Amino acid sequence: MVITRIHNVAEIAASDRTVLERLVGKPLLNGQQVVLQVFTPGVADESTRDAARASLARTLGAAAEGATERGVTAGQADAAVEEAMRHVRPRFE
Repeated sequence: MVITRIHNVAEIAASDRTVLERLVGKPLLNGQQVVLQVFTPGVADESTRDAARASLARTLGAAAEGATERGVTAGQADAAVEEAMRHVRPRFE
């Protein structure tokens, strides 16, 4: 089970914010949000993996269908992903 919580930094009590800043290693800004996720790592059972695989296949199928409907080629899609990767990870090659 995964627990996810999103908090606006401006709404976090000062003492809690200090702890979070210590964990993050940087000051937090009022316009930011903190996303906390708690989970138990480990290997998922076979039925969970199968469900995730099926969900991913459906998502990729829908994306491919949408690209085809809009006339986007595989090369254009690859170029867009590479451009995005270079934007968020400048050393991406």
